Amino acid sequence: MAISVPTCEEGIPTIDGFRPAVLAVMSDGAARKVRDIREAAADYLGLTEEQRQKSIPTGQPIYRNRAAWACSSFVKAGLLSRPSKGVYVITEDGKVVANRQLAKYSEADMCEWPMWQQYQSEIAQRRGHTSPSAQQISADQVNEDPQIRIDQLVRDVNAEVETELRQMLFDSSPEFFEKAVIELLWAMGYGGHSGTKEHLGKSGDGGVDGVIRQDPLGLQNVYVQAKRYAQNNPVGRAPIHEFAGVMASKAADRGVFITSSTFTKAALEAAKYMRSNIVLIDGIQLTSLMLAYGVGVEKSQTVTLYRVDQDFFAEE
Repeated sequence: MAISVPTCEEGIPTIDGFRPAVLAVMSDGAARKVRDIREAAADYLGLTEEQRQKSIPTGQPIYRNRAAWACSSFVKAGLLSRPSKGVYVITEDGKVVANRQLAKYSEADMCEWPMWQQYQSEIAQRRGHTSPSAQQISADQVNEDPQIRIDQLVRDVNAEVETELRQMLFDSSPEFFEKAVIELLWAMGYGGHSGTKEHLGKSGDGGVDGVIRQDPLGLQNVYVQAKRYAQNNPVGRAPIHEFAGVMASKAADRGVFITSSTFTKAALEAAKYMRSNIVLIDGIQLTSLMLAYGVGVEKSQTVTLYRVDQDFFAEE
């Protein structure tokens, strides 16, 4: 069934126009792979073969790109769930929106859902962590300087990637989370040239989840405690004291406590005054570091900027 979508570019609906089509396709409750969703959504919208051949600069068909973005945004808003990689299922909230039979559904419209509000709030928080020099750039400078506009866009995109990365960690198993943070510390160079890494923990172990031995003799070890907690479940003082106790039993003086959530004020204070050197890393900092060191992410696109070579035109 084809519908009239007012928000179209070159005859192809925008992401806002694709969202209702995706929900309509998914409204029967069946689990579908993204490739099946995008084709069904294109059929639902009545896209012609010519329209399906139009592509973005990277070569990906426009309709596939927009259908994929629609699915991704719905997961962040809680309207679709993702039980496995590349597979989506509509949620009860998603059915509510599907029943409205809308022509378009924007990011602003999705602010009615708490999960989307939380997602946007975290992005705003990350964007607020820009350097002082970036914060001092005026609106006029942004409008006049293409380089500044591109830099700002990169920061915005990275903030969204980091936020999505954190959600992936929330959805992972505790064991996967433990291994991921060990990989991060290794990527950051804590193993040195001749160190080793080892994953030790299991869910509910209450001890050390991993260790990075910085030298062959194990004289300099970094012990790791990883807690994959939900966003609304901060780490309190007690787990910090427990970790410090385990470190003391191993005569260790270097530890890293990493969580996907946050730390309470009491936990931060406890770590500050511990005899052992315990570094706390929360979910925001964790995913920023993962992006910086290329853990759990991959480069999507490289853009080369050119300028006129003034020396080439210098006539002697």
